[in-house]
Amino acid sequence: MVELERQEEIKWLNRVLTEIGAQLQEVGVTSAMYRRRVQDVRKLIWEDLQISSADSDTYDELAQHIMQLGEERGAAIRKYKQMRRLLSMQDSPYFGRFDFQPEDFPFPESFYIGIGTIVDRATGIPLVYDWRAPISSLFYDYGLGPASYTAPMGTIYGTITKKRQYKIENGKLLYMLDTDLKIDDEMLQRALSDSTDETMRTIVTTIQREQNRAIRYEDKPVLIVTGPAGSGKTSVALHRIAYILYKHRENTSANDVIIFSPSNVFSEYISDVLPELGEENVLQTTFQEFAESTLRGLFSCESLLDFQEQLAAASPEERERRLARLEAKSSSEFVERLEDTVQRCASQGVEPQDVTLLGKIIFSKDEIQRMLTEDYAYLPYRKRLDKVRNRVLTKVRPLKKAAIEKRYRKIRDEDVFIGEGHWEWARKAIEPVRKEYRAMLAELDGWLTLEPIQVYLRMLTPEEREGTESAIAADRLLFEDVAPVLFVKGELQGYPAQNHIRQVVLDEGQDYSEIQLRIIKALFPRARFTILGDENQLLNPSLGRGSGLANAHRVFAEGTVERFHLRMTYRSTQEITNFCLALLPEDARKDAIPLVRSGAKPLLTPVEPEQHAQAVKDFLTNAVSQDFKTKAVICKSAAQAKEVHAALADLEPQLIIDEDDNYKSGIVVIPYYLAKGLEFDAVVIWDANAEAYSQPYHRHQLYVACSRALHELAVFYTNNPSPFVAQLPSGLYRTE
Repeated sequence: MVELERQEEIKWLNRVLTEIGAQLQEVGVTSAMYRRRVQDVRKLIWEDLQISSADSDTYDELAQHIMQLGEERGAAIRKYKQMRRLLSMQDSPYFGRFDFQPEDFPFPESFYIGIGTIVDRATGIPLVYDWRAPISSLFYDYGLGPASYTAPMGTIYGTITKKRQYKIENGKLLYMLDTDLKIDDEMLQRALSDSTDETMRTIVTTIQREQNRAIRYEDKPVLIVTGPAGSGKTSVALHRIAYILYKHRENTSANDVIIFSPSNVFSEYISDVLPELGEENVLQTTFQEFAESTLRGLFSCESLLDFQEQLAAASPEERERRLARLEAKSSSEFVERLEDTVQRCASQGVEPQDVTLLGKIIFSKDEIQRMLTEDYAYLPYRKRLDKVRNRVLTKVRPLKKAAIEKRYRKIRDEDVFIGEGHWEWARKAIEPVRKEYRAMLAELDGWLTLEPIQVYLRMLTPEEREGTESAIAADRLLFEDVAPVLFVKGELQGYPAQNHIRQVVLDEGQDYSEIQLRIIKALFPRARFTILGDENQLLNPSLGRGSGLANAHRVFAEGTVERFHLRMTYRSTQEITNFCLALLPEDARKDAIPLVRSGAKPLLTPVEPEQHAQAVKDFLTNAVSQDFKTKAVICKSAAQAKEVHAALADLEPQLIIDEDDNYKSGIVVIPYYLAKGLEFDAVVIWDANAEAYSQPYHRHQLYVACSRALHELAVFYTNNPSPFVAQLPSGLYRTE
């Protein structure tokens, strides 16, 4: 019976592959035809039309050809996308199947699930369903038994009678498994046991019920997804983007979606996921990149990652002062002061003066005040000032021109100037008027000026101004000042809103302050939001439980936010997960459930400084499986990473200390803050000693670093271990 079913499955696979091959051949032919037609249209435009001497009829013909070119190009792009999807499915056309029998239906029907839809051209019947199709949710949400899904015509109820998963490579069926909905089923175990690559993989074949619920959720405009390290938050977000692009493909494209990533290293790491799912990559940025572009390059902005490096290099005294300033400027009280400052500017504003030119009042101060408080009250205050300036200049320019002409005629008609030329008369007419005009303009700009930087500086106390003024004088903004300055600038001058963006994904939301979240919301007023985070992976030590992630209700309107919490962790073995969770306070780890995938206990061992490098080399070359593609030595800082990279030169590791560096497989040396979001087959914590990790926020750094490991984890330390490591139960690790 088993062999008979296998032969039936092979027969079905061959049918699907035959259809894919036929469609590929057809698409290839039509794509070539479209390309030729595009070339023909271009030839008509640039060779046959005599544009230089064209009449109106010729221009009409040209417009028609250009429109045709656009249509042909669009068709060619659609065919190209179809070809790319078919090519990606040629190797493995589907990965799952379920048999579903709707109520009042005499027999079940089989549904095969893949990354795209394959339709039999002869019958019009789908052979494979896209994993994002409404009916495909049955595969992820249910085991055998009663099930339902939401279709365009309503909810369909029925029974799942079979559920099967496949491993297909190079068009060959390697194995198939009949399964029920078990969190530790064999297919998931096999997928998680594989070694990882240098880029994030799709999870489309192993999406779990709690993840699928988040991927397909669309009821409220703001979705917050939280969960421990390795729970698949970023994967959920990327698959959610793919789902939205599929479901709303008529009015949403990749250009309408933006991801705020923690670093460019991470952006590169996730760059293959959407293309593997058959979608184009979306826009990606970091908050620092956005800040510097908004400030138009006038200031370089210190990022959170730069701030981490500065903390690591600072003296204990300077570190405490910097942390205190950051905490003060991230507090709700400081946010309220910022709002009060902006409101005072809007209510009190500038003190208008009469605008005069050549002894005449052009605008009285009362007229200007009315414009600011009534005519342009709908605008941000800085925009109102710009409007007033434009109104003044619009009225002054013709008056200036008339005054020059009057003076010119007077000079020309005076006897003393008889015999002089036109240009000399014009110069003598223009100069005094221009001089008075420039004086008027300088006076106008003097009391119209309302610079966000100056407004911000004036509101700071002497303690808060420490370091800020000198940095601004050097055209830099410290990390703690970036968001407040952007907020003041946006509220006074208006935000550069991007109304075309429909979806915003904010990763590592726990590291964003409330004020940053407000800025991003104002930037994308028509967007829906997906915010991901884990407060236990906090890198911004000033936020604690006061992050934008926790206080989204203060930013978004009441009733617009939904929260999903993912409890299961999939990345690491059970032994590594339990070790990582034990680094956290007890109340912070209670909701996490490790997947039952066993491996070696983490190694925790002291080393002498002179033997440190050799001990790490021995571990990486002897104790770690050579089948592993990715191995990381995680350090406290970039400065330490440079030293470690030199000490491990024999292993030819890659050094990543800049967020624009590209991560490749092999051995990498990297500071913990750039490793965030990445995962590696084996991880070495270079030195978890008490000197490096003793403050309360250091436990989050250790948790981030250790939770990058999938299969092997080794924690080395010199002198005394970090108190967060020392308190670990001995049963959670091994020693050597």
